[in-house]
Amino acid sequence: MRSLRTFETLFRRAIQCLTPEEFARIPEFRHREDALACLFGRLILRHSAQKFTGEPWKSIKFERTERGKPFLAEPADTKFGLNVSHQGDYVAFASSCSSKVGVDVMRLDTERNNKTADEYINSMAKSASPEELRMMRSQPTEAMKMTMFYRYWCLKEAILKATGVGIMKDLNSLDFRVNLQDRYRPGAFVTSTTVLEDGKLQDQWIFEETFVDGKHSAAVCKEKKLPRECVFRQDPETKIFFSKITFNSLLENAEIINAMPDNGLAIYEDFIKKPRKTF
Repeated sequence: MRSLRTFETLFRRAIQCLTPEEFARIPEFRHREDALACLFGRLILRHSAQKFTGEPWKSIKFERTERGKPFLAEPADTKFGLNVSHQGDYVAFASSCSSKVGVDVMRLDTERNNKTADEYINSMAKSASPEELRMMRSQPTEAMKMTMFYRYWCLKEAILKATGVGIMKDLNSLDFRVNLQDRYRPGAFVTSTTVLEDGKLQDQWIFEETFVDGKHSAAVCKEKKLPRECVFRQDPETKIFFSKITFNSLLENAEIINAMPDNGLAIYEDFIKKPRKTF
């Protein structure tokens, strides 16, 4: 009960630390997990922007490109990039000294919609290149086939988010080449993957692939060439693994910017009534 009361206090404060525009979509989610992931994603963006710029929480403003990618509008002329993704049990965040950065996280379900791995891969074949399909289908077990599928999906989502393209009709024009000598499993940190677009190597990108835990993989895409002042240039070989942060820490320097009636009680009660996912 005590932990639930603590969560309620944090939740009611958090929803009031977002702008009305940032908050608007949260109540629309049917499931509790999706609403909470949306809330955390917006908080992480604002929390990180505040820490990176040193500006007051209230003065930070996000806007979206025509393709829907969020970017920091105020303070203006910032050079760094921020991106979030949520799926399964996690919300993932990545940043870079360049504005072009994308992250994707996927829950590694070994089967979907009661289909075998081959059936599922075949149903999504239009999104994969011939080489990607060959790699997926050649894996020795059902679980390994699905893990390879999610690996490619993470990579494609990450590069689309980095470029700001959003949804792309011909995902099969992106052809990811993975090095099987780099073992892709929990504890891995793989940076050898490359991508071709319409058969041409896209050498401007670097991909970082790792796992949040045994059931969730993630990929980050960022520009290979970074500004001289970028702190990561001090040690290019540094492995930046994902780390977990608490709900409370996200509100460390937060300010109320959208005060709600009853201090957000009605919104919290509606949130608690939402059904939970069964996965």
